[in-house]
Amino acid sequence: MRTLLERYRPFFEGEGTGGGEGGADDGEGGAPAFAVPEGFPDQFRGETADETIGKLFGGYQEVHTRAEGLRTKLAQTPAAPDSPDAYTFEPSEKTKPYFGDVNNDPMFGIARKAAHEAGISQEGFSNFLEAVYGGAIEGGLLNEPYSAEKQVNSYMEAAGLDSKAASEALTNSLAFAKGLGEQLKGVPDAMKDQVSATLLDLTNTAAGNFLLQGLSARLQENGIRISGEGGQQGALTKDDLKKLDSDPRIDPRNREHPDRDKRYDEDLRKRYDAAYAHHF
Repeated sequence: MRTLLERYRPFFEGEGTGGGEGGADDGEGGAPAFAVPEGFPDQFRGETADETIGKLFGGYQEVHTRAEGLRTKLAQTPAAPDSPDAYTFEPSEKTKPYFGDVNNDPMFGIARKAAHEAGISQEGFSNFLEAVYGGAIEGGLLNEPYSAEKQVNSYMEAAGLDSKAASEALTNSLAFAKGLGEQLKGVPDAMKDQVSATLLDLTNTAAGNFLLQGLSARLQENGIRISGEGGQQGALTKDDLKKLDSDPRIDPRNREHPDRDKRYDEDLRKRYDAAYAHHF
Protein backbone atom coordinates (compact mmCIF):
# COMPACT_ATOMS: atom_id res chain seq x y z
CA MET A 1 0.00 0.00 0.00
CA ARG A 2 1.35 3.40 -0.91
CA THR A 3 1.92 6.00 1.77
CA LEU A 4 0.20 9.38 1.79
CA LEU A 5 3.41 11.02 0.57
CA GLU A 6 3.83 8.49 -2.26
CA ARG A 7 0.21 8.88 -3.26
CA TYR A 8 0.24 12.66 -3.55
CA ARG A 9 3.92 13.28 -4.38
CA PRO A 10 3.07 14.04 -8.06
CA PHE A 11 1.41 17.35 -7.30
CA PHE A 12 4.37 18.45 -5.21
CA GLU A 13 6.85 17.50 -7.90
CA GLY A 14 4.65 18.52 -10.84
CA GLU A 15 4.64 14.98 -12.28
CA GLY A 16 1.77 13.85 -14.43
CA THR A 17 0.01 17.22 -14.35
CA GLY A 18 -0.32 17.66 -18.05
CA GLY A 19 2.53 20.21 -18.33
CA GLY A 20 4.04 18.59 -21.40
CA GLU A 21 7.24 16.69 -21.83
CA GLY A 22 9.53 16.82 -18.88
CA GLY A 23 6.78 17.83 -16.39
CA ALA A 24 4.41 20.72 -15.71
CA ASP A 25 4.64 24.21 -17.15
CA ASP A 26 6.90 26.40 -15.12
CA GLY A 27 5.30 28.87 -12.83
CA GLU A 28 6.72 32.08 -11.46
CA GLY A 29 10.48 31.84 -10.96
CA GLY A 30 10.70 28.66 -13.01
CA ALA A 31 9.06 26.49 -10.28
CA PRO A 32 6.69 23.73 -11.41
CA ALA A 33 3.06 24.85 -11.68
CA PHE A 34 0.80 23.50 -8.85
CA ALA A 35 -1.65 20.76 -9.81
CA VAL A 36 -3.28 17.85 -8.00
CA PRO A 37 -3.41 14.24 -9.24
CA GLU A 38 -6.35 12.96 -11.18
CA GLY A 39 -9.10 11.74 -8.91
CA PHE A 40 -8.05 13.93 -5.99
CA PRO A 41 -11.08 14.58 -3.69
CA ASP A 42 -12.67 17.97 -4.39
CA GLN A 43 -13.19 18.74 -0.70
CA PHE A 44 -9.39 18.76 -0.25
CA ARG A 45 -8.53 20.62 -3.46
CA GLY A 46 -7.07 24.09 -3.03
CA GLU A 47 -5.79 26.83 -5.33
CA THR A 48 -2.30 26.40 -3.96
CA ALA A 49 -0.26 23.62 -2.46
CA ASP A 50 -0.42 25.27 0.97
CA GLU A 51 -4.20 25.53 0.81
CA THR A 52 -4.49 21.90 -0.28
CA ILE A 53 -2.14 20.72 2.46
CA GLY A 54 -4.17 22.71 4.97
CA LYS A 55 -7.37 21.02 3.92
CA LEU A 56 -5.71 17.59 4.02
CA PHE A 57 -4.36 18.23 7.47
CA GLY A 58 -7.76 19.40 8.71
CA GLY A 59 -9.33 16.20 7.40
CA TYR A 60 -6.64 14.15 9.08
CA GLN A 61 -7.26 15.90 12.39
CA GLU A 62 -11.01 15.21 12.15
CA VAL A 63 -10.44 11.51 11.42
CA HIS A 64 -7.87 11.28 14.19
CA THR A 65 -10.27 12.89 16.66
CA ARG A 66 -13.06 10.48 15.73
CA ALA A 67 -10.75 7.48 15.95
CA GLU A 68 -9.50 8.60 19.34
CA GLY A 69 -13.10 8.97 20.54
CA LEU A 70 -13.89 5.48 19.31
CA ARG A 71 -10.83 4.06 21.04
CA THR A 72 -11.84 5.79 24.25
CA LYS A 73 -15.40 4.49 23.97
CA LEU A 74 -14.20 0.94 23.35
CA ALA A 75 -11.85 1.18 26.30
CA GLN A 76 -14.73 2.26 28.53
CA THR A 77 -17.11 -0.47 27.29
CA PRO A 78 -17.71 -3.04 30.07
CA ALA A 79 -15.99 -6.33 29.38
CA ALA A 80 -17.40 -9.81 29.84
CA PRO A 81 -16.76 -11.49 33.21
CA ASP A 82 -13.75 -13.78 33.53
CA SER A 83 -15.92 -16.91 33.33
CA PRO A 84 -19.53 -17.86 32.50
CA ASP A 85 -20.20 -18.73 36.15
CA ALA A 86 -19.61 -15.10 37.10
CA TYR A 87 -22.85 -13.96 35.44
CA THR A 88 -25.77 -13.30 37.78
CA PHE A 89 -29.34 -12.25 37.18
CA GLU A 90 -31.86 -10.71 39.56
CA PRO A 91 -35.33 -10.64 37.94
CA SER A 92 -37.51 -7.59 38.37
CA GLU A 93 -40.86 -7.73 40.19
CA LYS A 94 -42.47 -8.16 36.78
CA THR A 95 -40.47 -11.21 35.69
CA LYS A 96 -39.61 -12.73 39.08
CA PRO A 97 -42.77 -14.89 39.32
CA TYR A 98 -41.71 -16.65 36.11
CA PHE A 99 -38.37 -17.77 37.54
CA GLY A 100 -37.43 -20.27 40.20
CA ASP A 101 -33.84 -20.38 41.44
CA VAL A 102 -32.65 -18.86 38.19
CA ASN A 103 -28.95 -18.84 39.04
CA ASN A 104 -28.97 -22.64 39.41
CA ASP A 105 -31.24 -23.36 36.45
CA PRO A 106 -29.64 -25.53 33.70
CA MET A 107 -31.04 -23.21 31.00
CA PHE A 108 -29.44 -20.28 32.77
CA GLY A 109 -26.11 -22.10 32.55
CA ILE A 110 -26.52 -22.31 28.78
CA ALA A 111 -27.33 -18.60 28.60
CA ARG A 112 -24.25 -17.79 30.67
CA LYS A 113 -21.99 -19.75 28.35
CA ALA A 114 -23.46 -18.15 25.22
CA ALA A 115 -23.15 -14.65 26.68
CA HIS A 116 -19.53 -15.23 27.66
CA GLU A 117 -18.63 -16.50 24.20
CA ALA A 118 -20.25 -13.41 22.70
CA GLY A 119 -18.30 -11.11 25.04
CA ILE A 120 -21.41 -9.66 26.68
CA SER A 121 -20.92 -7.72 29.90
CA GLN A 122 -22.73 -8.46 33.15
CA GLU A 123 -24.95 -5.40 32.69
CA GLY A 124 -25.72 -6.30 29.10
CA PHE A 125 -26.54 -9.86 30.12
CA SER A 126 -29.04 -8.75 32.78
CA ASN A 127 -30.65 -6.15 30.53
CA PHE A 128 -30.99 -8.68 27.71
CA LEU A 129 -32.69 -11.36 29.83
CA GLU A 130 -35.04 -8.84 31.43
CA ALA A 131 -36.01 -7.42 28.04
CA VAL A 132 -36.60 -10.85 26.47
CA TYR A 133 -38.72 -12.23 29.30
CA GLY A 134 -40.49 -8.92 29.89
CA GLY A 135 -41.48 -8.77 26.24
CA ALA A 136 -42.63 -12.39 26.26
CA ILE A 137 -44.81 -11.73 29.31
CA GLU A 138 -46.38 -8.65 27.75
CA GLY A 139 -47.02 -10.58 24.54
CA GLY A 140 -48.70 -13.45 26.38
CA LEU A 141 -46.08 -15.92 25.18
CA LEU A 142 -45.34 -17.37 28.63
CA ASN A 143 -47.74 -19.46 30.69
CA GLU A 144 -48.82 -17.86 33.91
CA PRO A 145 -46.66 -18.98 36.86
CA TYR A 146 -48.14 -21.81 38.91
CA SER A 147 -49.75 -20.80 42.19
CA ALA A 148 -51.24 -23.48 44.45
CA GLU A 149 -53.23 -20.83 46.31
CA LYS A 150 -54.71 -19.50 43.09
CA GLN A 151 -55.61 -22.99 41.91
CA VAL A 152 -57.39 -23.76 45.18
CA ASN A 153 -59.29 -20.47 45.04
CA SER A 154 -60.27 -21.15 41.44
CA TYR A 155 -61.49 -24.60 42.42
CA MET A 156 -63.54 -23.29 45.35
CA GLU A 157 -65.10 -20.57 43.23
CA ALA A 158 -65.99 -22.88 40.35
CA ALA A 159 -67.33 -25.63 42.62
CA GLY A 160 -69.14 -23.25 44.95
CA LEU A 161 -67.51 -24.83 48.01
CA ASP A 162 -66.17 -23.38 51.24
CA SER A 163 -62.65 -24.20 52.39
CA LYS A 164 -63.68 -27.24 54.47
CA ALA A 165 -65.74 -28.85 51.71
CA ALA A 166 -63.10 -28.03 49.11
CA SER A 167 -60.38 -29.61 51.25
CA GLU A 168 -62.41 -32.81 51.55
CA ALA A 169 -63.13 -32.92 47.81
CA LEU A 170 -59.49 -32.34 46.90
CA THR A 171 -58.41 -35.05 49.34
CA ASN A 172 -60.81 -37.45 47.65
CA SER A 173 -59.39 -36.48 44.24
CA LEU A 174 -55.91 -37.32 45.46
CA ALA A 175 -57.06 -40.70 46.80
CA PHE A 176 -58.81 -41.43 43.50
CA ALA A 177 -55.72 -40.51 41.47
CA LYS A 178 -53.51 -42.75 43.59
CA GLY A 179 -55.93 -45.64 43.51
CA LEU A 180 -56.52 -45.36 39.78
CA GLY A 181 -52.80 -45.33 39.13
CA GLU A 182 -52.36 -48.50 41.14
CA GLN A 183 -55.28 -50.37 39.56
CA LEU A 184 -55.01 -49.51 35.88
CA LYS A 185 -54.57 -52.55 33.69
CA GLY A 186 -52.47 -52.91 30.58
CA VAL A 187 -49.80 -50.44 31.68
CA PRO A 188 -46.26 -51.81 31.13
CA ASP A 189 -44.23 -52.09 34.32
CA ALA A 190 -41.63 -49.71 32.88
CA MET A 191 -44.28 -46.99 32.52
CA LYS A 192 -46.30 -47.45 35.71
CA ASP A 193 -44.43 -44.84 37.72
CA GLN A 194 -44.77 -42.26 34.95
CA VAL A 195 -48.47 -42.99 34.49
CA SER A 196 -49.07 -42.65 38.24
CA ALA A 197 -47.09 -39.41 38.31
CA THR A 198 -49.17 -38.06 35.42
CA LEU A 199 -52.37 -38.79 37.31
CA LEU A 200 -51.03 -37.15 40.47
CA ASP A 201 -50.02 -34.07 38.47
CA LEU A 202 -53.69 -33.54 37.71
CA THR A 203 -54.32 -32.86 41.40
CA ASN A 204 -52.14 -29.74 41.20
CA THR A 205 -54.67 -27.72 39.20
CA ALA A 206 -58.34 -26.85 39.56
CA ALA A 207 -59.11 -28.23 36.10
CA GLY A 208 -57.19 -31.43 36.83
CA ASN A 209 -59.20 -32.06 39.99
CA PHE A 210 -62.47 -31.57 38.15
CA LEU A 211 -61.27 -34.04 35.52
CA LEU A 212 -60.48 -36.64 38.16
CA GLN A 213 -63.80 -36.08 39.91
CA GLY A 214 -65.64 -36.38 36.61
CA LEU A 215 -63.93 -39.69 35.92
CA SER A 216 -64.74 -40.90 39.41
CA ALA A 217 -68.41 -39.98 39.08
CA ARG A 218 -68.65 -41.65 35.68
CA LEU A 219 -67.11 -44.86 37.03
CA GLN A 220 -69.42 -44.81 40.04
CA GLU A 221 -72.42 -44.57 37.74
CA ASN A 222 -71.35 -47.95 36.38
CA GLY A 223 -70.77 -49.41 39.80
CA ILE A 224 -66.99 -49.12 39.56
CA ARG A 225 -65.13 -47.71 42.52
CA ILE A 226 -61.43 -47.26 42.94
CA SER A 227 -59.71 -48.69 46.00
CA GLY A 228 -58.92 -45.93 48.46
CA GLU A 229 -61.36 -43.50 46.87
CA GLY A 230 -63.07 -41.27 49.38
CA GLY A 231 -66.12 -40.52 47.27
CA GLN A 232 -66.60 -37.34 45.29
CA GLN A 233 -69.47 -35.93 47.31
CA GLY A 234 -68.79 -37.62 50.66
CA ALA A 235 -71.76 -39.83 51.73
CA LEU A 236 -73.13 -42.39 49.30
CA THR A 237 -76.59 -41.86 47.81
CA LYS A 238 -79.40 -44.42 47.81
CA ASP A 239 -78.65 -45.15 44.15
CA ASP A 240 -75.01 -45.74 45.09
CA LEU A 241 -76.10 -48.23 47.74
CA LYS A 242 -78.29 -50.17 45.29
CA LYS A 243 -75.38 -50.55 42.93
CA LEU A 244 -73.07 -51.61 45.76
CA ASP A 245 -75.44 -54.25 47.15
CA SER A 246 -73.99 -56.79 44.75
CA ASP A 247 -70.48 -55.36 44.59
CA PRO A 248 -67.94 -58.00 45.71
CA ARG A 249 -65.80 -55.28 47.28
CA ILE A 250 -68.18 -54.87 50.21
CA ASP A 251 -68.10 -58.59 51.01
CA PRO A 252 -65.39 -59.52 53.57
CA ARG A 253 -65.30 -63.03 52.10
CA ASN A 254 -63.55 -61.60 49.06
CA ARG A 255 -60.40 -60.55 50.86
CA GLU A 256 -58.36 -62.95 48.73
CA HIS A 257 -60.25 -62.49 45.49
CA PRO A 258 -57.87 -63.08 42.54
CA ASP A 259 -59.23 -60.00 40.73
CA ARG A 260 -57.87 -56.98 42.53
CA ASP A 261 -60.78 -54.83 41.31
CA LYS A 262 -63.20 -57.19 43.06
CA ARG A 263 -61.21 -57.64 46.25
CA TYR A 264 -62.75 -56.58 49.56
CA ASP A 265 -62.36 -52.87 50.26
CA GLU A 266 -62.64 -52.13 53.97
CA ASP A 267 -62.96 -48.36 53.51
CA LEU A 268 -65.71 -48.81 50.95
CA ARG A 269 -67.57 -51.16 53.31
CA LYS A 270 -67.41 -48.60 56.12
CA ARG A 271 -68.86 -45.94 53.84
CA TYR A 272 -71.50 -48.41 52.67
CA ASP A 273 -72.57 -49.19 56.24
CA ALA A 274 -72.55 -45.51 57.23
CA ALA A 275 -74.70 -44.60 54.22
CA TYR A 276 -77.23 -47.33 55.05
CA ALA A 277 -77.43 -46.10 58.61
CA HIS A 278 -78.03 -42.59 57.29
CA HIS A 279 -80.63 -43.35 54.62
CA PHE A 280 -82.60 -46.18 56.23
